[in-house]
Formats: sequence, structure tokens, C-alpha cells
Amino acid sequence: MPGTGAPADHELRIEKRKFAGAVMGHKQRSRVGLLAAMAVVLVACGGGNASGATPLPGHGKPAIVLGDAGSNEELVLGELYAQAFRALGYVVDLTTSTSTSQQMDSAFQSGQLNAYPEYLGDLAETVAGYATPLTSEAQAEQIAQEYEQKYDATVMVPVTTFANANALITLRSFAQPRGLTTIAQLKSVPFSLKFGDYAAGRTRYAGYAGLQQAYRLTNLEFVPLPTGESIYNALDGHVVQVGKAFSTDPQLGGLTYAVLSDPKNIFGFQHVALIIKTKLLKVLGVAFQERYTSLNSLLTVTVMRALNRAVTIDRQPPASVAHSFLLANHMLTS
Repeated sequence: MPGTGAPADHELRIEKRKFAGAVMGHKQRSRVGLLAAMAVVLVACGGGNASGATPLPGHGKPAIVLGDAGSNEELVLGELYAQAFRALGYVVDLTTSTSTSQQMDSAFQSGQLNAYPEYLGDLAETVAGYATPLTSEAQAEQIAQEYEQKYDATVMVPVTTFANANALITLRSFAQPRGLTTIAQLKSVPFSLKFGDYAAGRTRYAGYAGLQQAYRLTNLEFVPLPTGESIYNALDGHVVQVGKAFSTDPQLGGLTYAVLSDPKNIFGFQHVALIIKTKLLKVLGVAFQERYTSLNSLLTVTVMRALNRAVTIDRQPPASVAHSFLLANHMLTS
């Protein structure tokens, strides 16, 4: 049946880069403002340096060859992990590419990489080949873990606090007067709603097809967006009333747009975990796992929107953005 299969999420991430390119003209946020936003999640994680001649935990451990895909968010994630681990003395070789999930998996299996961060929904659907829509984050993790174990690899847990999945959004000025907080409530709107997405989204379950099948939204009219057009521009110009975005888009950190909750989970589950060779993980030690756990606990949706804004809109280098965040959260000392 058309639209019942899970989407190829690497294509969705390409769309995200298109969304991001449409907002470059916004007023830049200052470095001080970014640090202030980051400071709300300060925790006592401890510095990465040891005193005196005591070696750091990563001293003498094997090198981590860390893969990093090319979207702005993935660039930031790669820098966060690399810098956080280096602060403990681990040697991290960060390799950046514009690879898809399948290509990253191939590079990992061939030994070009021995670790990389990945969205688990992408891994389950496009790499492990699970074609039925996922029903829970736990299921996504299980499928990903079972796949990686076949190739002597591990999905590190805990996963990130944030998930970068698709989301249905509208102008807050449209949602609030109508009391709209969930996708299901759109059914009660007494007129036809224009739904904006790229043409490929018409038949995707994580898109127009799923909204009709799962939510029975017969009052949606599909409006294909021109290639490269931002859903935010379409909403601002009242070309559409609702549209599909990504949950960590920086534009969603303000008061202009409302994200409608997805109780039927048609947009899937996209928490991030580090995929790593099992033998390597065993020798990296407890400090490596503890640093990973501490960092992942900080990466909320609010934080990722702020980090994405710094790179996408304020045009700060991903390495600098990651450094500022880690410094503010005591994972770096300088």
C-alpha cells in the first residue's frame, strides 16, 4: 500500500539542510547570548584535565576514528563527542563527510571508522531494513542493537535526551485561538487545511499519507513546496496552515511556531547513540562511558535548537559552538 512504508530518513535530513538554508537572513545571536542559553544546563561533570603527572584516563588507549555526517546538527554532534573525549586524553580522529546512513554503515563495517553517532530510527529503517513503521523508541534501539551485534559493534546507551524526528508545525497565532496542541485535534477544524511539504512527502507514512491513514485527517490539502523552499516561509506567508519540519530546527526555539504532538508516532523515533566497535569500547574504560553518559544527558531538544541556531543562523563554526557548550558545562577547562 502506498505510503505505509517508513521513509528514507537520509532524504529527510537533506531536506533539513534545505530548511536551514532559508533562514540565514535572521538577526544573529551573540556569543554571549548563546552561552547564556547553554548555561541553563550546567552540571558538575568535572574537568578533563588531571593534576600533576597522573595520566588522563584516555592515555595509552586505542585511537577513536569518529565518523561525522555533513548536516549542521551532525557536525555539532561530532565535535561535541570528539572534544569531550579528547579532554580526557583520548585520541580522536574526527572524519567528516556528507555520507548517508548506508554509506556511514559501510565505512564503519569496512574499518574506515570505528565509531560514529547515528539517529537510531535511520539505522533501524534504512540500514537494518525494518520496513514497518516503528512503534516505540525502545523498538528502534532494539532493532539497531541487534543489527550492530551481528557485526561486532555496540549501540551505546543511554541515547541522547533529544530526538530529531519530523514534527507537524503551525503558526502559534493559528494554533492557540483554536486550542490546537495535538495532530488529532486538526480533525475538528471546520475548514480545509493546506499542508506544506516537498512532493515526495505526499506518499510517505511519516508525512501526508500517515496523517490521512493514522489520524484520518480528510480535511488536509497537500501543497507541494518548491525545491529548496522553507516551510517556515510558507507558513509566514500564509501559503499553508500546517507543515512538516524537524523537531530540533532552530526556528522552533522561539514563540512564532507551535509544534503539535504526535500521539500515534507516525513521525518515528530519532534519538542519537554512538555506534562503536565492541572490542574498542571494552578497552576505552569506565571514564569513556561516564563522559558519554554525562554529555548525552545534556543534549535536550532546547539545547540542540540553540546549538543549531548558532551554526545555521549565526554561522559560527561547529567546533567553536561545541567548545563553548562543553566549556560552559565544565567538560573542558579552557
